[in-house]
Amino acid sequence: MANRKIVLRRKSMSVVTWFFFCLLSFFSFTALASLSRGVDVDALGVASVCLAVVALILRVGRSRVILADLTITVINPIFTYVIPYSGVKRVDEERALTLVTVANEEIHSSAFGSSLIDYFVRSTEHAASEIEARVRLSSRRKGAGSISVVRTLTRAWLANIYGIGALICAVVAVWGGSR
Repeated sequence: MANRKIVLRRKSMSVVTWFFFCLLSFFSFTALASLSRGVDVDALGVASVCLAVVALILRVGRSRVILADLTITVINPIFTYVIPYSGVKRVDEERALTLVTVANEEIHSSAFGSSLIDYFVRSTEHAASEIEARVRLSSRRKGAGSISVVRTLTRAWLANIYGIGALICAVVAVWGGSR
């Protein structure tokens, strides 16, 4: 298990994310291309909305759980949590994938929230069993180390770029519409 990382995510979510990313990016860039004939507030509004939705889709759609040698990393749209295996008390999969720490803190994974597809595919159950197996394996090791949970802001550069683009288009649309 040396330096082997396993990335857990729903395959369907990746397909849906990239499909809407391409579709809405096409719409927004088409709207922006129409600006070559002059400032059009409606085109800027369309581009702004499309870019904002793409930013949201990228943040939500890129949620995942990474199982490394010593830690579990839960990447959600806003926050990323890094938890050592020794800090996990149990894994719940009732409504969504939830890691309960030894300090009774619940960390929910938006990558494995409830969905109709999951009812049939059981991706949350598969992810939970994979995590539980890693936690059991880790509990047999000596020298568990620190059990603190580290919470940081999730880095999503492409989503941030699209969000800034949406903000710029909205400001220009408002500024251009007030003239």
